[in-house]
Amino acid sequence: MVELQTTWSWLPAIYLFLGGLGAGAFLTVSVLRLAKPGRFKKTVTGGVWTAVAALAIGLLALVSEVEKPFQAMILFKSFVNGSSWMTVGAWLLLVTFVVFVLSALFTTDKIADWLGSACKPLGRARAGINKVLAVIGIPLALAVAVYTGVLLGAAPAIPLWGTWLLPALFTVSALDTGVAAVSIFAAAMDRDEGIERVRATLEKAVIGLVVLEAVVLAAFVLTMQGAGADEARAIGLLTEGALGVQFWLLVVAVGLGCPLIAAITQLVASRQKGKVGPAVPVGGAACALVGGFTLRFVVLAAGLHAALVSPAALQAAQGALMLIS
Repeated sequence: MVELQTTWSWLPAIYLFLGGLGAGAFLTVSVLRLAKPGRFKKTVTGGVWTAVAALAIGLLALVSEVEKPFQAMILFKSFVNGSSWMTVGAWLLLVTFVVFVLSALFTTDKIADWLGSACKPLGRARAGINKVLAVIGIPLALAVAVYTGVLLGAAPAIPLWGTWLLPALFTVSALDTGVAAVSIFAAAMDRDEGIERVRATLEKAVIGLVVLEAVVLAAFVLTMQGAGADEARAIGLLTEGALGVQFWLLVVAVGLGCPLIAAITQLVASRQKGKVGPAVPVGGAACALVGGFTLRFVVLAAGLHAALVSPAALQAAQGALMLIS
């Protein structure tokens, strides 16, 4: 029986998930802000603060894994090796977090008004500052989403993670969970004129992202099954081994199937002039979040180290020993 790897615990799944969630949420509200400046404030504000909270908690979870967390928090000055993915990621996360926080401050009316009263130029330039932060934040958020998969790929001894499909999968999942988080605010809190059209757009985005994530996930599984013995052994844990229930139930059925059904239900109801309560979109979004976290957990848990001796060679050696004895 193949055992799960135990070097990486459940904690990395948390910060990989939260990093992707924060990136996806900020990207979603930034696009909305650029498309409709000054509109849908509850949705935009909720989405921006979700991005800040997710990235902050994710960074704390990351730092807590270090043997001396408080020293790690001041080690950015030591990250000077530009060829290291850890260095690139550390600075990327720091810069992105600063942009997210500034955007949240200038998005929140009470805080922005206080800043404007303390410094008149900031008050007058608020709209422009928000636009600039959105433009800067979109590529940064996308880079963070990609980085959550690239970080795992930097471990060459784990064949399951050594494919470009993993960053692609985590990026699409980050966008999916980010849209899901923003859709909760749009469905449950925002009553601005035109919000129905925004909700419909978000649901269309959910459908597209769920389908794309399913395609990338299938490609990842099939590619790993045919890549080699180590990859097939690891992917077997996902599809039929110790992680099979979590994979098929929480990732595929709950994380992909339920949000897809919820989004289609809302679109059909809106086209037929019907009305769906907020429980449907909120429930679909919650399922997407559960699936996004579980996806990262099972991929981490199935990350087996490459065998030093292939199973075929080991079997042949055992046969030879039996003949000799």
